[in-house]
Amino acid sequence: MENDLKYPVGQTLKKMLHYVTTADKKIYLYFIIFTITGGMYPLFSVLLPKYLLNEITKAGGDASGILRIVLIFLILMAVFGFTRTFIREVTIPRIIYLRLSYLGKTMDKLVSIDYKYMEDASFFEDNSRALDSTNSDDNGVEGVYTKLFDAGPIAFTSLGLILFIGKLNIWILLGLLLNVAAGIWVKRSAYKYSYKRKQDVAHADRRMKYYYNTTHDFGFGKDIRLYRFQDRINKNYSQEIKGFVKIQRSIKNREYFLGMFEILAFLISNALTYAILVYKTVNGMSIADFSMYIIAVTTLTVMLGTLADQFSYILNEGQYVYDYFNFIDTDLGDKAYKEKTQNAEKLKKGETLEIVFDNVSFCYPGTDKYIFKNLNFTIHKGEKLAIVGINGAGKSTLVKLMTGLFAATEGEIRINGIPVSEFNKKELYAMFSAVFQEINVLAYTIKENIACSSLVMDEKRVIKALEKAGLKEKLKTLPKGIDQTMLKVIEEDGVEFSGGESQKLAIARALYKDASMVIMDEPTAALDALAEAEIYESFSDLVSGKTAVYISHRLASTKFCDRIAFFDGDGLREYGSHEELMEAQGAYYNMFMVQGKYYNEEVAVSE
Repeated sequence: MENDLKYPVGQTLKKMLHYVTTADKKIYLYFIIFTITGGMYPLFSVLLPKYLLNEITKAGGDASGILRIVLIFLILMAVFGFTRTFIREVTIPRIIYLRLSYLGKTMDKLVSIDYKYMEDASFFEDNSRALDSTNSDDNGVEGVYTKLFDAGPIAFTSLGLILFIGKLNIWILLGLLLNVAAGIWVKRSAYKYSYKRKQDVAHADRRMKYYYNTTHDFGFGKDIRLYRFQDRINKNYSQEIKGFVKIQRSIKNREYFLGMFEILAFLISNALTYAILVYKTVNGMSIADFSMYIIAVTTLTVMLGTLADQFSYILNEGQYVYDYFNFIDTDLGDKAYKEKTQNAEKLKKGETLEIVFDNVSFCYPGTDKYIFKNLNFTIHKGEKLAIVGINGAGKSTLVKLMTGLFAATEGEIRINGIPVSEFNKKELYAMFSAVFQEINVLAYTIKENIACSSLVMDEKRVIKALEKAGLKEKLKTLPKGIDQTMLKVIEEDGVEFSGGESQKLAIARALYKDASMVIMDEPTAALDALAEAEIYESFSDLVSGKTAVYISHRLASTKFCDRIAFFDGDGLREYGSHEELMEAQGAYYNMFMVQGKYYNEEVAVSE
């Protein structure tokens, strides 16, 4: 783990500065002005007492001379102080914008990486600090930029005072530098221990946040109350808090004991400084010079302490900025998502798809249990295929494989003869209109939810898709129609659809996309019998002229399909039409009969 703490500081800062060069060069100009004005400002406080004491103690000194000195210094301090403050206030919003542009890169990365990482909890734990480095204004990217900007005038002042005090006595200067070095060592050592525990902190934080988010999620409200989950949630939340506090206590205890060395260095430095200045004053140094050097040493001590804090902060937070750059630069499938290939052009626009599974085996990353082993079957062009079977047989996994959300562990999947691996993800995703079991409604307008865009959309097509999906009457009840905002997260008047309505919305989204292949993974699971029948009746129209895959545990729905693929724990068990599988009286037949008299009546009616 120790090796993880060694990162190229210079390379990381160089990358950050290069980003400033490309994004906002004016920050450099503001930095120069801020460094000069901010660096000069504290020096006036060092020099003023000497000039005043000299004027007061000299023969013939009068009030006008004192007033003149005070006035000159006040004017200089006002001008330099105002300029310093103004420049900083102008620059900070620009630094915030830099951080937000980094955040934009993070978001772009997360929506482009391979889907497998979205189902891997350890992925977010491993990259938590890299992701968090763009989320706040007091750490990570923005924190480092701000500290670098603020360090300019402090370094300027410190350099001037170092030269000034060094000419007086080198031991005073060495004592101050010892104090600073001790501070940096302590902060760096404490940080290293904290970084070693980062995964423990991230793991504990994720577990704690789960219970926190559960109590704040409207979706859990009814279950928590009706089934009295609150006691269990509170108990678990308390346990996770204790675990989190235990880790933090370990980190803070280490910081406390290391801090003892910093205090010792501070005492040595101050004792040395006062001893030398008192000795020089006894041996002829003027009181005016004594007061000036005392203020200079005190100012330099504060400046070097602040500089040490900033240096330590930049080193420490730079580790997470480095993690961020590593995260952004590592190819997690996002490079292939954006790089164009020639393969998509081989498929004619709107061409019906054929998908071939050729000896495909698959197990989820990090596991050795195969969901499929040597799977061979074909979804023919224009075919309506029903995929049915027992829970856990891999029906939804099959969809993830054909759409490229996961890659086959072994074997090959081909679309119209072209291996799936030879398409980039963007091209691949464009081929499918899918409705999954989990319905994700976004806090956008209805038309934006359907068109999946806020820039280019065909409102007539949006309305047509909504009507086909069975939401025509619902649309009439909304005061803003398709411009109505969904959910109450962003807008207070946002509309909340029922589970069945949300499922219809997802179907309308798939219809609007009008891709070459339609995939429906339990599309009627949240619908009542009448609404389900309505969707079934229009199913042929919904997928007209397209290859369609329909996943369902309700076997009566398979009557709309040309072929049925029945999966069990060993993979593809049976394949054929409904009539063929019923005649075979195998696993499909047994499950169909178990599902009840209702489905038999449906079959009788359809015949």
